Amino acid sequence: MATKEDILNCVKSLVWSGEFDETEVAYDVGDRFSELDQAGKFWLLLVIQAEFESKRKAEQTWPKVTDFDRLDRAFTMLQAQGVIALHRAGFDQSEGLEDVADAYEEAGGKSSDYAGHCFYTEQDQEGALDGSGLYIGYGHLSGKDAKAIKVAEMLRAALEHEGFSVTWDGTIASRVFVEGFCWQRRSPG
Repeated sequence: MATKEDILNCVKSLVWSGEFDETEVAYDVGDRFSELDQAGKFWLLLVIQAEFESKRKAEQTWPKVTDFDRLDRAFTMLQAQGVIALHRAGFDQSEGLEDVADAYEEAGGKSSDYAGHCFYTEQDQEGALDGSGLYIGYGHLSGKDAKAIKVAEMLRAALEHEGFSVTWDGTIASRVFVEGFCWQRRSPG
């Protein structure tokens, strides 16, 4: 059985991700915690409204261009270079790779202009929300390590072009890490 703390943490994560509006957060949390009775559902709506209000106030103090905005620009640059660049792809690396495969097929598969991919997951986003920086996975659609390394080099270059400090050991064994990433993504609408 979920505790109030579990529910509050879920609400906070979804609201501060900047990816969802109030209705979407209410639906997602209600679905995850379906055991809530009528009083619990009413309390949940109040909690969601209060968290969005808190976030909107904080957004007023954020810089005009946030780290998320710069990350999005880096991802847009990579897309133009033939790299599928996905925000919040799945919960973990495995689901992220499934999202990459889906995006590749939607883009036309082998007839698309895509060869590589990069993404961060919901778990990676959680780390960034906690101030722990942001890990970004990468790879080449051929599965070849040497080509994946080239994708990582492109990713690092795009991130550094946007002013990020990036750590990566140059091997396929590690993901690219954006140091000091401050998660500030404005809410939709």
